[in-house]
Amino acid sequence: MPAQYAVKTDSRLAARCAATASIGAAVIHFAVTPMHWKDWLPSGLFFASIAVFQLVWGFIAWSRPTMVVLVAGILGNAGSAALWVLSRTAGAPFGPNAGQPEAVEAAGICVLLLQCYVVMGAGWALTRRYRTDEVPGYGRALVLLGANTVMVGAVTVGLASGLQGHHHHHGSATEAEQEPIHSTQMDGHSHHADPVVPAATQPSTAPVPVESGRPVTDMNLKTGGDQPNADGHQHHHDD
Repeated sequence: MPAQYAVKTDSRLAARCAATASIGAAVIHFAVTPMHWKDWLPSGLFFASIAVFQLVWGFIAWSRPTMVVLVAGILGNAGSAALWVLSRTAGAPFGPNAGQPEAVEAAGICVLLLQCYVVMGAGWALTRRYRTDEVPGYGRALVLLGANTVMVGAVTVGLASGLQGHHHHHGSATEAEQEPIHSTQMDGHSHHADPVVPAATQPSTAPVPVESGRPVTDMNLKTGGDQPNADGHQHHHDD
């Protein structure tokens, strides 16, 4: 293909749109990597790897969209999209939560859409790479502007959702750590054990003997008959 047509074909334009979408997907993947890294180390490594791949691929595809580059972009993004769909329907095939479907979040949907754009753009560029149909300059500008607008919107929503999920995740972990202490404190305030009364101080249930016309109580025995009256004064009784 002549060099003068290389920049003006719709193949190069499609590749650049795919490159833009790939860079946007990489930004979102980088944002959610710390959360997955903390949950499970292999998961964090996977997200970091796919983010680096999409970022590097985007810059290469923008300037040199060769057949090998386009095929690599299609396979990498299609595989990542398929894994996302699998993890949200049947659950991840491996890991601590294997077999458990994960929640569908806005960040994941935005990445999925961007990856689909990469596959479509790279596929279009791959099938039309030998054609020399020119695209007008204003047409290329409008298409690239639209691609960048879509990418910026998807990245904005994806980052907002990813960061919110990251803070919520840490907040839940902190609440889970504080819950046992809180529960213990609440139990301590709401439940009081009945005091154990020593046997020596427990009231006697034995019959009270009567001496000199009055009952002999523990107070009489201890004080020798001196018992406080209701007015607070003690009166001595001679036996």
